[in-house]
Amino acid sequence: MSNFEQLIADLDLKLFEKIPSQSVDEDKKSLLACQFAARELRPNYNYLEIGSYLGGSIQPHLLDAKCSKIYSIDKRPHTQPDSRGVDYVYLNNSTARMMNLLKEVAPQQIDKIKTIDGETSRINPTEISDKIQLCFIDGEHTDEAVFSDFKFCLNVLDQSGAILFHDAEITYNGIANCIRYLEENQIKFRAYNLPTIVFAIEINDFPLHKSPPLTERLFNNHVGYLFSLQFNDYYRQFANKTPFRLYRRLVTKWKRNNVCE
Repeated sequence: MSNFEQLIADLDLKLFEKIPSQSVDEDKKSLLACQFAARELRPNYNYLEIGSYLGGSIQPHLLDAKCSKIYSIDKRPHTQPDSRGVDYVYLNNSTARMMNLLKEVAPQQIDKIKTIDGETSRINPTEISDKIQLCFIDGEHTDEAVFSDFKFCLNVLDQSGAILFHDAEITYNGIANCIRYLEENQIKFRAYNLPTIVFAIEINDFPLHKSPPLTERLFNNHVGYLFSLQFNDYYRQFANKTPFRLYRRLVTKWKRNNVCE
């Protein structure tokens, strides 16, 4: 795109128009804001993505002349476990299909993509031959997988960089484990939520948050906060059905948890 610089400065969703992405519009804008900030901090940055499916979230980086290398890791399952308790089906989930779609986006840039089929717990980090500045985790939506993906990203990350998570309202316990790991290992970081369900962790000195487009989105963090609570409100409604509510009342009364002295 000849007008790429203007499009990314405007967080324009045209950068996602050729390949369907499973992200909502607010998430796409947050991802573009992070990309904008990363390329300003580190021109010729390298990008790694875990869980690419059709390549929808790769396309803005493929179009970006300041992105030197793209790594796509995906174990390409037909069905995938999920913390919501339902296995999700991915039809015709192949690297070949993704690459064919990406060739339509930017055929002259396709060589900067390296694909690796598999899960991060079984991939040797040495397969990533470049230091990565920006990672995006959107693979298996279980707490265990998210933590494994995070540790892999840490192993291949540059001295300073950022790791982004999608669907934080589902894998929040896994993300909490990632934060705990950083704290226990005394690794400097900043962490925050972006509209709607993108969670960002800056490692060491990589201040994405100082970039004006990203700062503006941080001011509206109520969007992600409220969305996450409302998304999980189904479980509260389920727990408040009559049998469960009566059981909780009996237990609470027996333990005297409702008594203030």
